[in-house]
Amino acid sequence: MDDGSGSALVLDMAVSLKAHPETLKRSVLFLLVSAEEKGLLGSKYFAAHPTVPIKSIVADVNVDMFLPIVPLKILTIQGIDESDLGTRAAAIAQSMGIKPIADPEPLRNRFIRSDQYSFIKKGVPSVKVDVGFEVGTPEQRIFKDWLTKRYHAPSDDVNQPVDLQTAAGYEEFTRRLLLETANDGARPQWKQDSFFRRYAPD
Repeated sequence: MDDGSGSALVLDMAVSLKAHPETLKRSVLFLLVSAEEKGLLGSKYFAAHPTVPIKSIVADVNVDMFLPIVPLKILTIQGIDESDLGTRAAAIAQSMGIKPIADPEPLRNRFIRSDQYSFIKKGVPSVKVDVGFEVGTPEQRIFKDWLTKRYHAPSDDVNQPVDLQTAAGYEEFTRRLLLETANDGARPQWKQDSFFRRYAPD
């Protein structure tokens, strides 16, 4: 799962969109970076040395270990209240019959602990979306059990249970988010009251 789930989805999405370039009004750049847990080293380097002008990057959608291990009823959207991109992600989830929520464990500060933060600091509206849970539910216990027994352990292998319907639903959500963002003539904007708006270019 960590991070085979996210990496596989990125590759599959790239193949899917490349097969239908006529569906895109904007380019979509797919990026696989390393050393996130060593201080976001890969994404920091790219953000400092982008292959396209950083001002041409209108949004960042970070896919990292989305854990398809429970039915897809909830999506946790980090950045849901920070930008138009978060609003769009929530609307797409709702249209699919999925409940969008903010991080149920906000004290863990996940929004600034994964690769999206390298783009946030360059002023790029960003989200990180995961299969989610609400506090006190059986789903939360399943996630905590996975983190205890499999996270950073040899048991995080190809033999573990995977909810394939959840994985497919998450990929469809991500595909729709990419397409809608790429085809919207307006760039996503930070919300006026967002702390992260201070990084936006003048």
